[in-house]
Amino acid sequence: MSSRRPHKSVIESLPLRTITTRVTPAILILLAVSLMIVHRTDTVPVEKLRIAVTDAVAPVMSAISRPFETMADSFSGIKTMRQLKAENIRLKAENERLQQWYDAALKYQAQNKSLQDLLNVKADAALSFVTTRVVSDPGGSFVKSVLLPVGLGDNVAKGNAVMSGRGLIGRVTEVGERSARVLLVTDLNSRIPVIVQNTRTHAILAGKNTSLLRLERLPIDSSLSVGQRIVTSGDGGQLPPDIPIGTIVEVGPAGVIVQPLADIETVTYVQVINAQVDRGLLTGEITPAQPKHGKR
Repeated sequence: MSSRRPHKSVIESLPLRTITTRVTPAILILLAVSLMIVHRTDTVPVEKLRIAVTDAVAPVMSAISRPFETMADSFSGIKTMRQLKAENIRLKAENERLQQWYDAALKYQAQNKSLQDLLNVKADAALSFVTTRVVSDPGGSFVKSVLLPVGLGDNVAKGNAVMSGRGLIGRVTEVGERSARVLLVTDLNSRIPVIVQNTRTHAILAGKNTSLLRLERLPIDSSLSVGQRIVTSGDGGQLPPDIPIGTIVEVGPAGVIVQPLADIETVTYVQVINAQVDRGLLTGEITPAQPKHGKR
């Protein structure tokens, strides 16, 4: 009498390691696609979820990164006596030049104030700022953003400009109670109204997901050259005017290319600029002034 072996399915006959090897990539791909869809979704519930997660993660990342930054600062601060002496001489010469510029600036400031009073010029809104550390790197190849451990409790608002010591690096796109996400100027989705400082030519500065930027929507008759400085125009009221961003490094078939003033990839400390902007500049709706009724 012949004995029959029990029939096994294909899945049961495969080793567990083989099944895991085949299924794991599919699960990871599905998870990655789901995260990308959630990140790109701009609905209010999804944005609130992202902000809640960011608020929870920001303090942890800040605590973890602090010892490593302290160690990095210690290594970078080690210099030989020869380097320190050369740097001291250079700083003394630079200090003398800056003193001359300071004296000239005081004179022009007094002249400017006198002319403003004479012409009855309305002054720009006062700017306030908060200084903080960056607690996450600029992201990968497709998303250029950083995380800051400040939020609504520090008077940070959506749309605020974010600067390093040398120039604009981005603007706040999401803000929670204790954290804020900054879209960098190098991101592909970044569009900033700017002007060429010496010619006052208006344009849009676009990110390319690289270390360089590009000027778009330039006037046909614009004549630009390498070395010209690019600053914010303040159009639309989103960003304060005259914040430096970069300089033109190439004018050619590829367009007008701009190099940011700040080293965005290695920035550690930033300032979040809070400008009190008239809401009419953002919405385009201007409320008519109420007529004043005098006494008869």
